[in-house]
Amino acid sequence: MKVTLILPAIGKKTNEKYLKSWLMEPLTIAVLSSLLPADCEREFYDDRIESINYDTDTDVVLITVETYTAKRAYYISEQFRKRGKKVVMGGYHVTLVPDEAAQHCDAIMINNCGENINRLLEDLKSGNLQKQYVGKPCIDYKMADRSIYRKQQKKYLPVSLVETGRGCFHNCEFCSIAKYYDSKYIHRDVADIIAEMKSCKHKLYFLVDDSIFSNKEFARELFTEIKKLHVTWTTQITLDIAKDDETLRLMKDSGCEMVLIGFESINSGNLKQMNKEWTARLGERDELIEKIHEVGISIYASFVFGFDEDTEESFIQTLKFAMKHQFFVIAFNHLLTFPNTPTYKAFQEEGRLICDKWWLQEGYTFGTISFVPKNVTAEELRALCRKYKTRFFEFRSIVQRGVTCFRRTKKLLINFAYWYINILFHFEVDQRIGIPVGENLEEAKK
Repeated sequence: MKVTLILPAIGKKTNEKYLKSWLMEPLTIAVLSSLLPADCEREFYDDRIESINYDTDTDVVLITVETYTAKRAYYISEQFRKRGKKVVMGGYHVTLVPDEAAQHCDAIMINNCGENINRLLEDLKSGNLQKQYVGKPCIDYKMADRSIYRKQQKKYLPVSLVETGRGCFHNCEFCSIAKYYDSKYIHRDVADIIAEMKSCKHKLYFLVDDSIFSNKEFARELFTEIKKLHVTWTTQITLDIAKDDETLRLMKDSGCEMVLIGFESINSGNLKQMNKEWTARLGERDELIEKIHEVGISIYASFVFGFDEDTEESFIQTLKFAMKHQFFVIAFNHLLTFPNTPTYKAFQEEGRLICDKWWLQEGYTFGTISFVPKNVTAEELRALCRKYKTRFFEFRSIVQRGVTCFRRTKKLLINFAYWYINILFHFEVDQRIGIPVGENLEEAKK
């Protein structure tokens, strides 16, 4: 049996290449490939960087779908189905809105596919393909199959993505991950993680995890084993890591040089609205941040704007906060109403959604606000995100923070990464705005 794997792109502007910072290696595809039977013939099309051959001779097309790529995924599916090919969709978006996705393909996979992939292929062989295959949240693979994208590898950023865990025990209302995993956390075996890290081409790693400190014993065991590899890595984590001095030091000693922390807001009212007020109970936020910096770990700080207490003053204070702590890099994002999350449902009930299905709306562009904010207009919110993100990535700010980065760590790889990422983001602030979602991806230029 031949299986064709597809990673849909978000979109791009006419006659421009796909955004460089969005070109991480497609780990989801590698994991999916590892779950296929050994005797399957495989092919992969990365819609971000190459044209899809809709006339390929294949038995089934598997498409992984995120909310931002749903519009494009449905188009791709239509092209294959018009040619008589069977299309199966899975991924976060499919699980969040299965009824919608089912209208655009022959079968859907809800939750993680796991063993269901074998059942699906057997049903396909026997001509008994079911409309849906319902799995459970799991993380049941030994080693991601990176050979599936060997020919595209040079197009991706030189960072190896290795998954360590899925889910998070927190229940932030806007978060699709909390909804998907029902605020639970699962992780891989440490031995499998270490074996995969050893097999990777690039020795700068991003450990893919929604909150790697969710299971403290697992985190300590993992950090202890990674330390033996003498590598450099980064991951996503919650601020509470700084309350455990021993684990924080172990994390640094194992090669961690940067962590991504979703602060979301520094406003207590907003944190309460998003059900993330637990961060305020951690203690003095500034002290915890400095504890992380003092051990030599930099922070990629992520903020979300558009909650009910946000005004321009929120941006001003957040920028001051970001500059005070000299963050490695920041994200000033507007709130996204992911389907079927508590935030989405609340805005829907309040009549504040500008479009029920913004991800399919004709003419929707990256950065467009899909709801009615309380204290600013939708257009003002969009403009404020751009304005203050631009200020953070001004060259003067980049130089100032670059000096601080060098003081925190003398590791050349991290200092090089600092300049590369910050300069890239400096130019991409405006490049990101206005990217038409799901559009211009049939152009020859990729």
